[in-house]
Amino acid sequence: MAAPACKTPSPSGDARGFLEPMRMHTRTLASRTLALVAVTFAFTFMPSLGATIPTRAAAVEALAHRYYTFTWTASPISTTVNGLHTADDKLTDFSDAADRSYGTQLQEFRNELAALAPGGTNVHDQINYLLLRADIEGDWWQRTYLRARERNPAIYEEECTNGIFTLLSKQFASNAVRAHDAASRMRQCGPVLAQGEHNLTQPVREFGVVASQEIGGADPLFTDSLEALTPGLTPTQKTDLYAARDQALAELHAYKRWVDAHVSSWHAGGFAVGKQQYDWMLRRVLLLPWNSDQLAQMARFELARDRALTAWERDHQAYASGPVRRQPQFADKAAFLQYYQSQTARVVSFIKSHNLITIPSYIGAFKIVELPKALAPINPGGFMNPPGTFDRDQTGFYFVPDYDPKNTSFFAAQARQAVLPVLAHEGIPGHFLQFSIAYKNPDYIRKVHGDSVFSEGWAFYGEEMLMRAGLYDDDPAGRTAVIHLMRHRATRVLVDIGLASGEMTLPQAIEFFKDNAGIDEATAYGEGTRFAMGPGQAIDYLTGKSQIEMLLAQAQDKEGANFSLRAFHDKLLSFGTVPYSTIAWEWFGDSRWIDAVKDPLAPVLMP
Repeated sequence: MAAPACKTPSPSGDARGFLEPMRMHTRTLASRTLALVAVTFAFTFMPSLGATIPTRAAAVEALAHRYYTFTWTASPISTTVNGLHTADDKLTDFSDAADRSYGTQLQEFRNELAALAPGGTNVHDQINYLLLRADIEGDWWQRTYLRARERNPAIYEEECTNGIFTLLSKQFASNAVRAHDAASRMRQCGPVLAQGEHNLTQPVREFGVVASQEIGGADPLFTDSLEALTPGLTPTQKTDLYAARDQALAELHAYKRWVDAHVSSWHAGGFAVGKQQYDWMLRRVLLLPWNSDQLAQMARFELARDRALTAWERDHQAYASGPVRRQPQFADKAAFLQYYQSQTARVVSFIKSHNLITIPSYIGAFKIVELPKALAPINPGGFMNPPGTFDRDQTGFYFVPDYDPKNTSFFAAQARQAVLPVLAHEGIPGHFLQFSIAYKNPDYIRKVHGDSVFSEGWAFYGEEMLMRAGLYDDDPAGRTAVIHLMRHRATRVLVDIGLASGEMTLPQAIEFFKDNAGIDEATAYGEGTRFAMGPGQAIDYLTGKSQIEMLLAQAQDKEGANFSLRAFHDKLLSFGTVPYSTIAWEWFGDSRWIDAVKDPLAPVLMP
């Protein structure tokens, strides 16, 4: 899963949740980080490259620049993640005044966009309008129906931990500069946490438990990881850093005591948005042509198919002959991480030899790093950070779960048997490659929009595509892992719909996960809680993969004998991280999906 910038989430579960590029659309604070936060005040407005742009289209793009810059201003951590580095010393202002100001400005953006409805303009410009509309409406929907500010105690402590983690994850400036910014952010933790205690008028008990668990694992981030900034600091700089650290830790511990003292009195459940609002989000924010009933039916069919695949693979292994590739056992964590790192070359070699996808020369290194303990509770699969949208450094990172043999969580146990399926999902040809290409898009709106149905669907599609192409022909553990992940993603759809509609409680969702996805309690708890916090993300994988397969069939019909899988993949990735409904319209002239979601053209009223 790709990762969003202020946890939430990515992305991208298979590794989704913390700092995902918004691996993702505006459903949650995290999933908006890359799309809505990948903004740039540093860019003065210029029309998209290409032919002369009509005045109305130019106005939409100018509005997009101002809107995305506005969302950046409200979320300083996002600028760090996206490579802007203009607010690395700040945290979000969660005050009542800031919240009112944000709502007022959002409504003004809505009204301005409503006056720019594209009418009969060309398909490209109509799509850009719909992409900006989806982001603005998603922003409004999140504020109105998720109400994390009033309901989720975790967003406040995560602001503190994410604020430090983002300064440590990439060496974008000197230690002295980053240490100064870290100290500034740590000194702001107290006010942020105090704002949380004031704002949490309807706290959800399950979210409070998560906040307590995350703070319980946060100390090493401040006491150990922070030491990476100390080489080269003067004694005065170290003193300032450590004083800010000690203050932040004391304030986080006090916040945990406050949460623990009140959590039993907080309302259990109550996080469901309801079926009507969930379906509205699917149609207007994700631009999906299907409602939750249709997605659930798709998931049930897929789950049955995946159980059949499991039986067929078991029989295959029982009677197959020939050499079998087995992943080595590892003496220690370092050996495991080194092996993980080495396997990217194997995947890349296979992709090139089988002519599957073009890997541009500008693609950077993809590094494997252990997942910090502070981020583990609701990120059991780890998460991936691509290069920032405007980052000069093209390096990406995958934060993998602890290799410790005692770690029995689903993703950790699976990695000990076969690392390739998840590595290919997070790295190449998955999230890392896809985002790296998307951020080179010359069209500003396509560059910054982040639809996680596209990103997660592409990464999930790649898992089975590589298996069918032969990567795991001599690797039964790899095939088994791919099939198990397919079963897992189908279950996710049903859990997400159940939690969002109110048809499942969190305990019921956890049991459903265990029974149908075949995963352990801790992983089921982590995923169920994350999906309760951010409805919509869990449906991305299967939904997006299914749409890609439909587009592939259209491309085959159109190209006939000239069809090339590589050309199809390259063309698909060229559109940016946008809804597949827009791609079907722009590529094939097929407006059936988009016709189901584009009307009324004007954004929703935001009273």
